[in-house]
Amino acid sequence: MKPSTPIILLASLAASSALATDRFVSPTGRDTNPGTLAAPWKTIQKAANSAKAGDNVFVRAGIYKEKVQINVNGTATAPITFANYKSEKPVIDLTGVTPGSDLSAMIRIPSRSYVTVKGFELRNFRTADETRVPVGILVDGACKGVKLIGNKIHHIEQNNSVEGNFDANAHGIAVYGTSATAVDGLVIDANEVSFLRLGASEAIAINGNVTNFTITKNSIHDCNNIGIDVIGFEGTNSNKSLDRARNGYIVANTVYNIDSSTNPAYGGSFSSGGGALAAAGIYVDGGTNVVIERNHIMGCNYGIELASEWADGKTDLITVRDNLIRHNHLAGITLGGYDEQRGSTENCSIMNNTIYQNDTTSSWCGQIQFQFYAKNNIFKNNIIWANSSTKQIVVHYPGSDTASDAQKEFGTGNVFAYNLYYANGASTSDIAFEIYSAGDFRSYSSVSAWQNSGKVGGDAGSSFANPKFATSTPGTSATIAQFKLQSTSPAVNSGLPSYAPALSELDVSGETRLNGGRIDRGAEEF
Repeated sequence: MKPSTPIILLASLAASSALATDRFVSPTGRDTNPGTLAAPWKTIQKAANSAKAGDNVFVRAGIYKEKVQINVNGTATAPITFANYKSEKPVIDLTGVTPGSDLSAMIRIPSRSYVTVKGFELRNFRTADETRVPVGILVDGACKGVKLIGNKIHHIEQNNSVEGNFDANAHGIAVYGTSATAVDGLVIDANEVSFLRLGASEAIAINGNVTNFTITKNSIHDCNNIGIDVIGFEGTNSNKSLDRARNGYIVANTVYNIDSSTNPAYGGSFSSGGGALAAAGIYVDGGTNVVIERNHIMGCNYGIELASEWADGKTDLITVRDNLIRHNHLAGITLGGYDEQRGSTENCSIMNNTIYQNDTTSSWCGQIQFQFYAKNNIFKNNIIWANSSTKQIVVHYPGSDTASDAQKEFGTGNVFAYNLYYANGASTSDIAFEIYSAGDFRSYSSVSAWQNSGKVGGDAGSSFANPKFATSTPGTSATIAQFKLQSTSPAVNSGLPSYAPALSELDVSGETRLNGGRIDRGAEEF
């Protein structure tokens, strides 16, 4: 009897699964070999052309001097994995190799799906040519189920030294959603991305038609431009309605030493610095519906920035919660465009964060900085500890000589509530909240004055007190554990009474977010 179609499909799937196998690559192999452990292939590219759905490609230790383009697809039930073999460390090193024109990747995944790249070291890909963009890993086109896990990417360099040249770029990891079909289900997990010279670009960039992505447990550090950037409205996708990264999670990453002062694009010198401080640890530039939580961000120019650089764009529906944001050079969190020609920042939620002694350069930008067109955003349940030099909590400085008073006006609908404010050696009358309103800069020099300003929804439930961390005054080398609360902390059980954490929400240490009948203020739950 002729079998039914479903039985034929099941039989086909079983046959395909049976063909899946382990493949091997080694510097001592040959591409004419069968790709077995005993007779491995020589190049990763051979595997990237030959692997089948369900295969595991194990790459042995050694130095590989090749650019790799993955030309095969897995399936949801039979992905293809390219990984290091056991504890061995395969290294792709392109010392002396000139990047190709435009985006040129060490590993490229173009419109491929269900592919995992795991356990590689990628290093030493450099140029000084502004027409060439070196990239560690590039995911572009229409991809689904791509995973980048546990890779080490360093010394990808754009060495163009022309000051102010925003045409010179590089990336550690770049994801470009250029197709009508989104890059969907991307995972970037447990990678180390470091010591990059990026020109006008970013260490990790998520750009265009990208949805349902997660960026988790990565270490991004010692780069001369933005750490993680979620981007929209740049023209990456030709369909404007799709040209916006969205629906993502940026969770439990450690981001530090992100500094554009040594970047020629910002007027700096690679060796002596002197450039503008403009790089955020985490930046959402035109993205939407992204959760940024449980990240530890320190020693960056800005901690987290929410803005849109395009006048017809906006950043909105971003949730920033349970993060430790400390000792950054300028503001811990900044919202809004840098001049009146930018887009808006709207309907974002900044809750349950510890924002501690940022503005280490005493640049008078406070712990939370507002710029142009930031409106209908909420700030609740945060611990905000000011820099002891400036004692500024909130600063709204719309820095433009050409903007009108209406454009400079502090945005409507921004609401503060149940925050705990503090500064070393200060009383409530010493701290400052400063905004531009009704044609002038206005300063409110106490919590009560700020509450009565009529600009921030009354800041109900907020107060001034020492939050009593486990370490009384954590220093620049502090760990997250030092920001745990003592039992006598005024932050304990004093947050917004009605706040109910999402099922997935944890505190910055990865522990239960609600322990007791009422949430604590700040990123830690006692």
